[in-house]
Amino acid sequence: MHIDQDYLKRLLEACQASEKPTFDIRDLDALGFDRSDDRFEFHLKILADQRLIEQDDGEPGFGLQKSIDGFRSWNVVPLRLTAAGHDFIEALSNKEVWAAIKSGFKDASLSTLKSVSLKLLEGYVKKKVDDVLK
Repeated sequence: MHIDQDYLKRLLEACQASEKPTFDIRDLDALGFDRSDDRFEFHLKILADQRLIEQDDGEPGFGLQKSIDGFRSWNVVPLRLTAAGHDFIEALSNKEVWAAIKSGFKDASLSTLKSVSLKLLEGYVKKKVDDVLK
């Protein structure tokens, strides 16, 4: 399965949108995500792999248990968007960064997306600061 950049961005935005310090699977359900969708599982797993989301107590996982026959069972555990997750969605939320990602990095891995988006955001911020200081 490939990363769906739009889906990934929407999922990160949903995590960030929580009014509490944590969110859980029910919050994502309420925002229209379907936990039975393979894309949902896939994208949550890669966010967890990259430590962009984690359980509030630091334990691994995000509440998914699968049986040998593939049956999914979800535990409601408090999750949080990590500092790295906040940095990543901040970068993706920048219109210029998002346009550059969509045009030049369509098939990039999550590691590449993170690295490139943060570097692009840093460049745009530096340019803005330079403009302010002129």
